Amino acid sequence: MKVLQLVKYYDPCKGGMETVVKNIVDGIIENTNEIDFTVYSNSHVASFFKKKKTDKRYSVIKEITPFLFRSQPLNLRYPSLKKLMLESDVINHHYPFPTMEVALFRNLKIIKQRKFVITWHANIENSRWKSIGKYYNPLINILLKECDAIVVTSPQLFENSKILQKYSEKVVVIPLSFAPQISSSEIIPRLFPINRKFKLLFIGKLREYKGVKYLIEAISDLDVELEIVGDGEKEIELKELVKTLNIHDKVKFYSNVSNDEIYTFYKNSDLFILPSINEAEAFGIVQLEAMSNAMPVINTLLKSGVPFVSLDSFSGLTVKPADSESLKQAILRIITDKEFYEQLSKNSLERSKEFTREKMATSYIDIYRQ
Repeated sequence: MKVLQLVKYYDPCKGGMETVVKNIVDGIIENTNEIDFTVYSNSHVASFFKKKKTDKRYSVIKEITPFLFRSQPLNLRYPSLKKLMLESDVINHHYPFPTMEVALFRNLKIIKQRKFVITWHANIENSRWKSIGKYYNPLINILLKECDAIVVTSPQLFENSKILQKYSEKVVVIPLSFAPQISSSEIIPRLFPINRKFKLLFIGKLREYKGVKYLIEAISDLDVELEIVGDGEKEIELKELVKTLNIHDKVKFYSNVSNDEIYTFYKNSDLFILPSINEAEAFGIVQLEAMSNAMPVINTLLKSGVPFVSLDSFSGLTVKPADSESLKQAILRIITDKEFYEQLSKNSLERSKEFTREKMATSYIDIYRQ
């Protein structure tokens, strides 16, 4: 069986959607010999050169991407798309990816002749892209009518999507997964830190929807340390906020961090915080990575899969988005209660075992076979 994966960017780009597709491909290749893959994406940096890489049982083709705007590829051609679709048995498109969806619309005739799966990563009506919905959604409706299955990553994502309600009979819930660097059997629950400051951790792109400024404000008068790992367009603004609040002694920024270095951050921190403010944060795989290291998590009550991953009062705490005071109170509750912290750590590790790459791969194999 030949499966074509259509995704905005791909490895080594480390975004959430890119990680999902890599886990689907790697997980299925590890679990069956019956499926080969082609991944078709944009270059994650502006490039006038097409790149192709063949490894094991899959190929990666990165199309020429002349321009980027707010992390979006400005590319409408995708000249290899038609040929790749004709060579495939199953087309798995990862939404939202506006320029590719326009290209798919131009190739509806081929879609009707193939099996077509849409993996639905986010509801744009709750994100920064909601303003384009009235122009964008009619196109998406056409693609949804033609598809054979719609994969959502959490029940909440489906429940909070107006457009998907009409296609409920096609919807399948497959939670996202991660591949831990160390087996969960080697990780033990954490003990409450004694005689030192609590170490807080954020990992992710420094973009508006991540809500990092609310985290910085929340810890401004707390006796903690915060490490912020990532880069993005808000980096300078966030560093200025740290300077204005005069808390540069407790907040440190790190960019261009390797996978091995990221594991060290998880290992050496006590509490993970994902303060995202809107549903552009559809799932938050970084929560799983933290939980697999037995870290309690503070996340936000979004209409997405975020609060589905780490559960309120079980593996962490869930607070109102864009609310520094709520974040502060949640942090205080965890760092001042030894018994509560250690129970959250134990539960966090157990919860992470529900999201293995093998489970996700098996679910996708079943859909492709059907």
